[in-house]
Amino acid sequence: MKKYFILLTCILIVGCSTLSKEERLALEAKIDHEECLSLGFKEETEAYGGCRLTLKSIRSQDKTTQAIRSNGLDDRFCRRWYYC
Repeated sequence: MKKYFILLTCILIVGCSTLSKEERLALEAKIDHEECLSLGFKEETEAYGGCRLTLKSIRSQDKTTQAIRSNGLDDRFCRRWYYC
């Protein structure tokens, strides 16, 4: 599953650069829907909602991580708080 999600994320990053925000969000929703169905969750259930929320959370964390790395903040944070 992890490889599948990474592949989908890469496709979204490359493909979404030419898509509008609404198109990108619709594509992400469709991919999440298909992923949750492929994992065996049924629509209109609490478990399906949890699956969708988890995928959205993972995508948000990935965006935050990319933003931190692109701004060069990861090294400063590491040295300041964790003494890496």
